[in-house]
Formats: sequence, C-alpha cells, structure tokens
Amino acid sequence: MNCKSCKGDLGIENVELMRKGMRTTCPRLYVLPKKAETLHDTFVESMKTKRWNFILVSGDNGDGKSVYIKFLEYSADELGYPIVHIEIKDDQIAQYGPGPYFTLQIFNNLRLPDGELLSWKILQNERTRKKVHQILEKDLATFEFWSPALTSALLHVTNDSNEVLKKMSLSWLKGEPKYVTELREMGIYDKTMKSLLNVPTDRALYLLKDLLNNLGYKGLIVSVDEIERVADLNRPKSIPTLSVLRDIINILTSHDSMPTKRGITQGLFVVYAISTFFLGYSGVIERSGVDFAAQADRYGRPKVTLMDVPRLGTVLKNSASQIDISFDSMTDLGNLAEKIITCYGQAMKKTITIDPRELAKESFEKTNTFLARMNVMAMIKTLDKL
Repeated sequence: MNCKSCKGDLGIENVELMRKGMRTTCPRLYVLPKKAETLHDTFVESMKTKRWNFILVSGDNGDGKSVYIKFLEYSADELGYPIVHIEIKDDQIAQYGPGPYFTLQIFNNLRLPDGELLSWKILQNERTRKKVHQILEKDLATFEFWSPALTSALLHVTNDSNEVLKKMSLSWLKGEPKYVTELREMGIYDKTMKSLLNVPTDRALYLLKDLLNNLGYKGLIVSVDEIERVADLNRPKSIPTLSVLRDIINILTSHDSMPTKRGITQGLFVVYAISTFFLGYSGVIERSGVDFAAQADRYGRPKVTLMDVPRLGTVLKNSASQIDISFDSMTDLGNLAEKIITCYGQAMKKTITIDPRELAKESFEKTNTFLARMNVMAMIKTLDKL
C-alpha cells in the first residue's frame, strides 16, 4: 500500500492520532533518524538472511520507541515472520506473576504473517491442527526436551479423538490450574505444571519457535515495549520480571547454552525498548552533560535498576546493537514533515504547498526540541491553519 491508494478513513484516523500525539497505525508514516539507519538496516538484513539478532531500542518519552517497534514489526511481517508483541503491564504482572505473565503473553499473542493468532488457528483451522499434531508426534523427544507439559497439552488439543482430554488441555492452556489426577490423565507427571502459567517463559518460547520452524515459517520476532515500566513494580515483582527478560535474550548471548547447540537461535529475533532515562539511571549508558540521577526528580526514582539483575545490565551495556531512535537534526524533522504533508493532504483532500523544510523549521521554533511527538503535533497544528 502507498499513500495514494490509502483509503480516506485510515488517513483521517492517523491525522487525528498525530494531532493528539498518539501512536499512528500506518508504518509508512515512520521516519528513521539518519544516525539509526546502519543498525536498522543490519537488523533487517539479518532477518532477510534468516540469521538471529537482538536490538535494544532507546530514546526519551516521545521519541517514538513504540512507533519504531511497530515499523520494525511491519518489516518482519512483510518478510513472513510470526511476531509476538509484548507490552509491560504492571497490573497484570502483579496479578499473574512475572514468569506466568510472559508465558501467557507469548502463547496468546503469537501472530502469524496472515494476521491470525497461532493459538486461534490451532483450535479453529483443521488443517493447521492436524499439521501441528503430526509435527509434535514426529519429533516428540525434541518438543518434550523444551517442555513435556506444554507438549502433552498441545498433543491433546490437536487430537479430535478424545474430547474430554481436549477440553481439559484447552483449559490448561488458558492458565486454569488442574488437579494432580487431571494432570496425570493429560500425561503431565510434574505436579508443579498445574497450567501453562507454570511453564518457564524461555522454554515455552523455544518450543513455539521450534514448532513454527516445522510449520514452514522463517522464525520468530519477540518485541517487548516500555520495559522501563518495570521500575514501578516493587522489588519482589520487578527483579523476577527483569530476570525473565534476561532469560529471553540469554539464548542469543550465551554460546554455551543448550538452545544454541540445538540450532534454535536461527531465525530468532528479540527487540527490547527501554527509555534513555532508565538505561542511564541503571548505569547501562552514559550521556555527556546528562545527570540521570537528577532526572529522577522529574521521572520518578526507579525502585529497581537493570544492574540489579545478574548478567542483564552487563549484557545490555556491552551490546553493540543499541539503536537510538531520537531525532537530533533538521534533516530528520524535514523528512518527518514530508511524510506528514503527504498524509495530511491525502486524508484531508487538500493541496499543501508549504515546503517540508519550512514546516520543520516552524515546528522546531515552536517546540524548541527535536522530540518527535512534540513536533508532529506542532506540524499538524500548522497544517490545520493553512
């Protein structure tokens, strides 16, 4: 789809979102800062060649971290990659617990390139259901290595010959705990595996990644947005949450890990988005002339830092894949203005004659910042007056 073929309603919707400073739904509106192009292109190239990669997205609030993630997911979608998009929701983490929350998110939110959820397709599409069952039976030892309990539940859910076990296993996959006798009926002999919520997140991830490969997909993209929100949780919840995030990327950073030896890293891509403040306050990054400790008065003092979790902070600190998506030049703003003018003119059915560079200059004079969100709203306000 290009802007000229865009339906009016979609354009108007995005203009309204920009007017309010909210995340747009059209990936073509995103502008990649010049300084971020090399790392972005490298990441996309690794997806094209079906390797593996990790990227840490940094930026201040309003710089567009979430928009960049959507832009990256759009690229992955076009390349045929399934996607798991996770947003940190502190209330749900407090409700379920860190590990169970992420496991449930990964299983429930795994979206295939056709737009359908894998969990839904397994239940509703007979062809997919039979295919999954055949794959599990054929390579049972491998899937049971990752998680015997999850493998058993998936085998029963994809088997139409026993409705009782199928219904019981579906309930288990929804996170509803089962009694020991029910678990035994399902072939689950580890009584701690009361439901999907008890399956370690990394194990569930590896199993699903293996399943996707056998279904013919290139791999899997896992993106986690707004990780700085973990800092709002109390330590009994925040430390385990960060530990889960560490475990997810540990597969890509530890050459001695069993998943690496089994080749499960091929086609696995992980994207984390963390605010510049939380990274700086945690000691992961440094900025000349910036006192992150002093900024805590404005953002709130985090209850935990990334360095509080062994190996997480150091892995992030030493990562060469840290992409800063903040704007820092009039060139960036000019490129943004060009996209906005095209969208606005098409959506509002108006001929816009203002030069993108002039619009960028006006917005910067009004906002006195390169922050994307502030400039987007200023640009729309200017266009409204033309």
